[in-house]
Amino acid sequence: MKSVNDLARNEGARAASVACLLPARNGGSLRLLAGGPALPFSGSSASEVKTLLNGYDGKLIKLATVEGVDWYGAPSGQGAGAEAMKREVAAAGWRFVQQEGSGYFFVRGAEKIVITSEMWTGRYVLFRIPANTL
Repeated sequence: MKSVNDLARNEGARAASVACLLPARNGGSLRLLAGGPALPFSGSSASEVKTLLNGYDGKLIKLATVEGVDWYGAPSGQGAGAEAMKREVAAAGWRFVQQEGSGYFFVRGAEKIVITSEMWTGRYVLFRIPANTL
């Protein structure tokens, strides 16, 4: 049986079915969508987001605003996305304090924000930024 990692590496070779269920260690099942991993926000399709992210020019790309959160993305290679995010947040007046795991901590006067990141499809990093920060 192929691992989830093997299946993810072969993303270009789409399965004929819409989804498959794989056994998980906890006794449940893991749902793997044929189009790749699900987006962490609603309102856009994976193909729309990939098209937007493929237009990356060194600046973060705004993908959606959902429930008080702006979602931005960038390619994941060599930490360029994280550096672009820190640069753009600093340009908006925020000072980078530290990173803890996927969380980036910023301050501006007495205000504090935490921006979190997550890998999506292994090729892109998505940033969850409080709305109207940038």
